[in-house]
Amino acid sequence: MPILTAVVLTSAIAGFAGLLTDLNRVSADDAGAASAEVSTESAASAPSNEAVALLRQSRNELFARKSVRAKLQETVSMGDRKFRASGSYTAGQFPKLRLEFDVEVGKTTGTLKEICDGSLLWTEQAIKSADDEAPTVQVSRTVIDDVLSAVAESGDNPEALLIAGLGVGGVPALLAGLERAMVFEALKSDQAGGREYSVIQGRWNDVYLTRFGGAGGRPLPNFVPDRVRIYIDQETLFPTRVLYLKQIADEQGAETSRKYRSMLSLEFSEIVLDGPVSEEDFRYLPPTDVETRDRTKEFLDLIEQANRSAETAGETP
Repeated sequence: MPILTAVVLTSAIAGFAGLLTDLNRVSADDAGAASAEVSTESAASAPSNEAVALLRQSRNELFARKSVRAKLQETVSMGDRKFRASGSYTAGQFPKLRLEFDVEVGKTTGTLKEICDGSLLWTEQAIKSADDEAPTVQVSRTVIDDVLSAVAESGDNPEALLIAGLGVGGVPALLAGLERAMVFEALKSDQAGGREYSVIQGRWNDVYLTRFGGAGGRPLPNFVPDRVRIYIDQETLFPTRVLYLKQIADEQGAETSRKYRSMLSLEFSEIVLDGPVSEEDFRYLPPTDVETRDRTKEFLDLIEQANRSAETAGETP
């Protein structure tokens, strides 16, 4: 997967991006259809201070929570790659976290676990096809303090936060990375299931447009979304839905319309805030018959690379 793809997808699905890639490689021909939301938007509006303030308020509220529990559903639709996965998200006092996903693509099944006890982030991926007697399991660990220190030293560099992803910092880190990488536009209201939502939409800022190859009005690559849309519950300020949108091209391939389809969605349900959690939720024992790979240096190298790119682009890391 190209590094830009990994950065974009990591902001929403952490290590799950790698799992989807592996599943697609095994059985792309078996992939079932996934629903894709299509919407029509007006031309890009001016930046909204109100939208940014709401995003920050949502992020700060999450950091202040004692705990979050929720069901999680993810849908990915990128060309021929179509997947749907379901799982759960549990967050305790930062940075304790547990993220679990199950996915089925044709005759191939996969699971992802990301568990952080505050010191170590463990990642377990298991993939099994119909011909396999047992799943192929991969386990890695990351020293969380080292990664968080590197992210802190990167200052306002959003790519460092995007690299960290859901596994390092949970949903608040996701929102922080998006805030710094995007320009958020006018605030809107929506209603669903008897609840009121504030909806904000963002587009990549000039630095990221250039980095992704979209400077000068050029269309972005197929694997890079054009917009992100966030639905924030007006009562709890929890971001219940995050959509990554791709502009739909016309018959000649030109992106002249204002219609967008969802290429990646992240949706939370059955949300419980400040409820009881156990330390057992954040404990993990790796299988004794699987070699554990240490990914700490890998994360640190990616963050260092992002900082160098930011300096080259004129940002202050």
